[in-house]
Amino acid sequence: MSMIDYGFRTECIRVRELPSFVRVTLKGSARKELFFHSIKKMEIIKRYYDISQDVFDTLYGKKRGTILQLLSKNPQTARKLIEDSGLKPSTVYHFLKDLRERHRVSRKGRTYYLEEHDSGYLFLNEIVKLEEDSALRRKYGVSMKELELAYFLWDTFVEVAPEERTYAQTCQNEYTLADAVHRWRTGRTDIPVWALARLAELSESDILQIESVTQYHLPPGIPVIPYYDGEYKLPIQVDSELDKIVIQLLLKMSKNHLYTFPKRKQWLFEKLHKIFGEFDDSTSRIPSAVIEILKFYYGVKTLERSSACIPSHIKARWSELTPLSKIAEESSLLLHIISLSSRFNGGFEITSRSRSFLEEISYLTSSLGTEALNVRKKHGRPHFRVYLSESKVDVLRRYAHLFQEYPDLEIWSRIPLNRIAEKMILTDADSESIELICCEELSRFVESILRSLKRKGFFHGERDYLQYKEEITDYFWEQKLIPSPRSVEKLVEVRIDKEENLLYA
Repeated sequence: MSMIDYGFRTECIRVRELPSFVRVTLKGSARKELFFHSIKKMEIIKRYYDISQDVFDTLYGKKRGTILQLLSKNPQTARKLIEDSGLKPSTVYHFLKDLRERHRVSRKGRTYYLEEHDSGYLFLNEIVKLEEDSALRRKYGVSMKELELAYFLWDTFVEVAPEERTYAQTCQNEYTLADAVHRWRTGRTDIPVWALARLAELSESDILQIESVTQYHLPPGIPVIPYYDGEYKLPIQVDSELDKIVIQLLLKMSKNHLYTFPKRKQWLFEKLHKIFGEFDDSTSRIPSAVIEILKFYYGVKTLERSSACIPSHIKARWSELTPLSKIAEESSLLLHIISLSSRFNGGFEITSRSRSFLEEISYLTSSLGTEALNVRKKHGRPHFRVYLSESKVDVLRRYAHLFQEYPDLEIWSRIPLNRIAEKMILTDADSESIELICCEELSRFVESILRSLKRKGFFHGERDYLQYKEEITDYFWEQKLIPSPRSVEKLVEVRIDKEENLLYA
């Protein structure tokens, strides 16, 4: 079924939206470009800093520092700065030029001004220079540029690390983070998504928009290569198939991410490869990165079977669909759940360790007109159960294939304020019932247009224009078109002209 034609909205999960501590392998050229541009940007990044009297002396030397101290008091001419600093004119002019390029000072005529917004701020590389512990830097073997990047990334790390402590490499300070930056920069270790997204934003690089990621994983989990049948699988496409995957894992995945349940196992791994890419599935283990992506995107804390549920994210997407598309989606997901169940007494028995999950299933079947289900405890087992008869499942099958079995339904579902979905669930959803419902809704819409045109004075006289309702309805039904006020008005005019021609013939 076409996801576009019938109202389904396909979403995607971009690289920057992956869980923070998923690690990404970049192509060598992309990695070098990312860090090259990020380091260049360090030259213009400013941070608030408690500037003491001797800060400029420490950064630039006592004489050059005097120039900034003088400018911080009031604007100065270059001649005055040369006299007060005792420096050579060429040295002063070169220093002022450097400060102007970095937007620390500006010039009006012959007078130099310290930028107002610069008061209380230092460039990040200046802050690093002031605070650097050379012994620690030598201990970790990092460059000044790598330490600057660590200072830049530190606040982001502190923000994400408490939530992802399980997967975060412990970084006690900026120097241990700089050591990690060095390994990311040289390609010795893969870069986590939180850092990659921040650096991509800093460098204004488009590497996240191109095929620059060669694999991703959650250490020490199985790596995922984002290619399948020659197609690049980033960003990850999200649709109803991914909904079925997360529900199947919630119901049937064992501990340690192993999946050995036989029913729909082949389907599951084929879909995982098609959506995420290639990975080693010889052990039936699902990559930890895939599990974390699913948990993160669907907003579930765990995929343990006792916590199974229909994620609120799925329900939110259903709420945005048209009523008929929503029925088809809900039914399709229910059928997938049923395909994982067992045959029992001429129908199907769905079991789960989560009572609330089965109660959600019962609510869905009730809203689809197939009656609520009784949730019972299985004797001697930690499971709960519900039973669906074959006849109920047949109705769900018809719902799930509405648009394939009756393609014209997509046309008639565009009738404004139609009640097709509401009426359909009161029937068995067979082709004859759906056709009758759609025709009734079309007739009702034509009547509402005729009444509206009459009220607005488009028709004159005492003629009963509703007498043309059936004829107009038949026309639009045969043409498979949704009527508009203008088109209905024209048809009425044509009908009146014909009647008058016959009258005076």
